[in-house]
Amino acid sequence: MTIRKAGKDEWDKVASLIFHSTNQWYQKNLNRGCFPGEDPSICRIFPEIYEDLDPGCCLVAEIDGELAGSCFYHPRETHLSLGIMNADPKFSGQGVARTLLDQIIEQAGTKPVRLVSSALNLDSYSLYTRAGFRPLAVYQDMFLPSGKCLPPQSEGIRPATPDDIPAIMALEEKISGIRREKDWRFFLSDESGVWRGLIDENGGEITGALFSINHPGSRMLGPGIMLDDKSAFDLITAHLASFGKDSPIFLVPATAIHLVKRLYELGARNCEIHLSQVLGQAQEPAGVVMPTFMPETG
Repeated sequence: MTIRKAGKDEWDKVASLIFHSTNQWYQKNLNRGCFPGEDPSICRIFPEIYEDLDPGCCLVAEIDGELAGSCFYHPRETHLSLGIMNADPKFSGQGVARTLLDQIIEQAGTKPVRLVSSALNLDSYSLYTRAGFRPLAVYQDMFLPSGKCLPPQSEGIRPATPDDIPAIMALEEKISGIRREKDWRFFLSDESGVWRGLIDENGGEITGALFSINHPGSRMLGPGIMLDDKSAFDLITAHLASFGKDSPIFLVPATAIHLVKRLYELGARNCEIHLSQVLGQAQEPAGVVMPTFMPETG
């Protein structure tokens, strides 16, 4: 097995690996797909956006000249985040994922390594816990079926601007103890039109920030950080109004019981459970944290 950085000429292969290996696992274990349609090119969003964010931070495993696995990683000021990890089922049992993970941990050095993984995938859970990761928080993957009525937008909700970045960073450091300035700047400078950011402001103080992506390869709310359940609910419903019939997925902390209750009352349903995990030191969340799979940098 050879571990090396992916080249730009391999993006189609990486996208195909992500699309097929992920959908195969979901079909086998959850009786549904993850990515829609039959065209794996929708998963080019991962190498394309991640190359813009973190150039050269995609590792691939090669066995006998074939692409056996891939993994993205995201170095940040306070930590390193592990992004989407995929291994071709053809090479099952050959340690592809573990070898890639070992390389990522080595890249992190002394920084904590953070990730979000499915609690329903015991192979994945075992991979990370065997490497020393511990669960930090439990998240309910939720979605709101189309046709459900949304409440009026709260008066404190407004679009995010680049001027908000220092306050967003301060809020995230207070709630999560992490910093990732380049992500917030990327969202607010991107001209593709797939990103949207909203702020919840109360008396001139930012009490929450939530971003979303609307793309065929990823329709999700997040990342987001909020001081309380009310701010989270107001930001979630404001974002949902912009998606129309395309229902995005959003990850909600299972411990945010009042937020979860209000989302149930709205008609939201669960579709999966995820765990945030960390190798090294991490602050317990001091508010509502909403991770995302695009980008997985928190």
